[in-house]
Order: sequence, then structure tokens, then C-alpha cells
Amino acid sequence: MTYCLSLHCGEGLVFLSDSRTTAGIDNVTLHPKMRVYEKEGDRVLCILSSGNLSITQSVSAFIDRDMERAVGEAGGSCLMNQHNLYDTARYVGERIREVRKLDAEALRQGGLDFNINLIVGGQIGSQPPEIYQVYAEGNAIHASRQSPFLQIGELKYGKPILDRGFTYDTPLHEAVKFGLLSLDSTAKSNLSVGTPFELFCYRAGDLRASHRMVFENDHPYLMDLRDRWQNGLIQLVHAIPPLDCLHR
Repeated sequence: MTYCLSLHCGEGLVFLSDSRTTAGIDNVTLHPKMRVYEKEGDRVLCILSSGNLSITQSVSAFIDRDMERAVGEAGGSCLMNQHNLYDTARYVGERIREVRKLDAEALRQGGLDFNINLIVGGQIGSQPPEIYQVYAEGNAIHASRQSPFLQIGELKYGKPILDRGFTYDTPLHEAVKFGLLSLDSTAKSNLSVGTPFELFCYRAGDLRASHRMVFENDHPYLMDLRDRWQNGLIQLVHAIPPLDCLHR
């Protein structure tokens, strides 16, 4: 299992992912689930992935194949020459369908589902930044001001903090903290999610991928963040008056 999320606020976008892949309690490996694509001054894109590792890697391979063809003599459609983010998400959905045609039946015969979910986001030119979730069927939805974040994978543990505190009007530096707390809270409650955490913070209008970090479990900022969060929760609970029937 994995957990990836993207937050959309007025100042930009935040992308976060863990790096743990689990195939049973005795087979835990690390695989990056974030890919960032950049053509400085023109567009910046980020893809987060969850699901069957072989499927996500196949989709990535097809995306890379098309980009190689597009810069060669063959030309053609690729991730980095779509007109807008919606078309980009649709393009990624088409690559999922391409893999589905090749592998879905064989996976079914082996008792496995065709399991993949992606988050695709970024900014193209002067168009506003956007984030989309692309499903295993290839269709997509986008985040909005009213629902300004997307999650894939093991999402239930990290959702409450976002529901309670994050909005489209949250400043970008605060959005990073909300995202890290959501990811770290998930890792605290589910052993299949864990460090290293990858962060890509994108400020609207930059059109370059300049703010990327990897957080190991002992990263000073991550350790301070989780300690302050845990201790703050305990202090807040202590500060809440008890129920009248229990007060003596």
C-alpha cells in the first residue's frame, strides 16, 4: 500500500508521497511514487502513483516512450505537448487504457485486479495550476476550490486533518505542513506507509521545479513537526473542559 496526496491552494500546489511498497509483511521495498517533468518557462508536471507496481511502471514506460518519439522523427502526442492540464490527464488515462488492454486479462486470470490510481497536476504556461485524479479506467476528476485536495492509496488516516484544517485559501507554506502531517499521521497508523517521504512544492507562475525534498524518518524538520503535533494534541485535549457529569 502507499499514500500520495496533492493540495491545491491559491498560491500553488503541494505534492507528497511515501516510498514504501509492501507485498506481504516479509517483502517491504522502497520505490519512488513521484515523477516530476519540467520544461522550464513552459510547463511543470507531477505524477503521483498508487496501486500495482508493475502497472504503474508500465504506464510510466509508455509515457517515456511517447516523449522519446515526440522529440525524434516520429513526432506525435506526448505528456509534454498537451494544450492544457485536462488534456494531459486524458492523455495519461489513455496510457492506462493501453496497459489495461495488454495486461488486464492476464492479471485477472492470476486473481489480481487492474489496480492503479494517479494524481496528475502542475501548470502549463499562463493557465492556472490544476490537479487531477486519474482512475484505473482512464477517466479523471479535478480538484476545486470547494474540494482542494486529492488523495490516492491508504487515504483514510490522513484525511481528517485535511478536512478540518486545509482550504484553498491556506498559504502555500502552511499547505506543506498540512500535507506532511497528513502523510506522517498515515505512517503512524499504517505500517505499509513509510519514509522516505518525497515533497514537491510548486508556487504558481514559477514554471520550474525548484522546491523538491526527501524526508528520511530522522529528518530534523519531520521529527520536530510530528513531536509538536502530538504534544499539541495532548495539550489541547487537556485544555478542553470535562463533561459536566464527570466533573467533580
